[in-house]
Amino acid sequence: MMLTTTDVVRLAHSRPWASKPWSAELLEVFPDRLERAVDRWRLSIERAHLEGAGLPVLEVRARLGSAEVPAVVKFDGAGSDLQQQLRVLLAADGTGYVRVLEHDAELGVVLLERLGPTLSRELRDPVSQGDVIAGLLEQAWQLPLQVGLPFAPDEKAVSLLAAIEEAPEAPVNPPGDGQPGGRASSRAGAAEPVRRRAVEHARDLARELAASPSSTQVVAHGDPHPCNVLRRGAKFTFIDPDGFRCEPEYDAAVALRDHQLVIDQLEQNQGAGAGRRWHRELVRRLALRLELDVDRVAAWAFVERVTTGLHLSALGYLDEGESWLATADTLVG
Repeated sequence: MMLTTTDVVRLAHSRPWASKPWSAELLEVFPDRLERAVDRWRLSIERAHLEGAGLPVLEVRARLGSAEVPAVVKFDGAGSDLQQQLRVLLAADGTGYVRVLEHDAELGVVLLERLGPTLSRELRDPVSQGDVIAGLLEQAWQLPLQVGLPFAPDEKAVSLLAAIEEAPEAPVNPPGDGQPGGRASSRAGAAEPVRRRAVEHARDLARELAASPSSTQVVAHGDPHPCNVLRRGAKFTFIDPDGFRCEPEYDAAVALRDHQLVIDQLEQNQGAGAGRRWHRELVRRLALRLELDVDRVAAWAFVERVTTGLHLSALGYLDEGESWLATADTLVG
């Protein structure tokens, strides 16, 4: 069953961030942007994806010349920098990254090749996932530095430190607040101590990373987790690059910041410290594969885990945010 533009607009208004003051203008102009994209490429909307934090990503059939092709439509907005993504994707020209079919800068919309399932669905084993991501990072890091946003060597660490220091002291949510239908966070009672220890450790690590920046920079993907890796035929490829200049240890770390379920299960089934030891070995293995500094990869991974939890909470994904912070607390040791 095809979706209508009304269906897609309704889904955009259902996003957890839709009630935030900054979203009003974005949602106000979205129906017109959507209609114009549909008209430009004569789109038939087959499916809307809501897994990301931004506007719905659409699987479509698009008319390109005389051919109708399967494609994906992505809109700028809700924190994404679509123009920089385009710079990276066009420079990569399909090597390690999804291919661009067409784009419209005025509308802030891009038409991409349609890919297969995510790496997280295709390969459940974190070690196998890391091997795939490592190979893609080696390709992605070959892009010339001028393609990347010109971040200073310490800029990413400084920005993450600011995000930590500006976060509220405790994510305790009163009953009926912050969740669809008035559902309170199930972990609210434990949130304050969990946040305090994890956040303080992340703050210390971010300060150390900012104070000792690496001189080695690459065009970082910026968010190379398994859900941003999709199957293309017999292989995999990246989607959604941020495309800023940063040390490669940062990119490797983002690939290792997930795996909450594995860590939590190991802690429960094998005793305290089991999840932490497993994750440390995962970090060590990927860092050595890519010839990177193990301690810096581990530090970036922890900082990213905490700042991701804080960011998700700020967007309204309260249970998810607190889950990230709880696992970070486990990894403090």
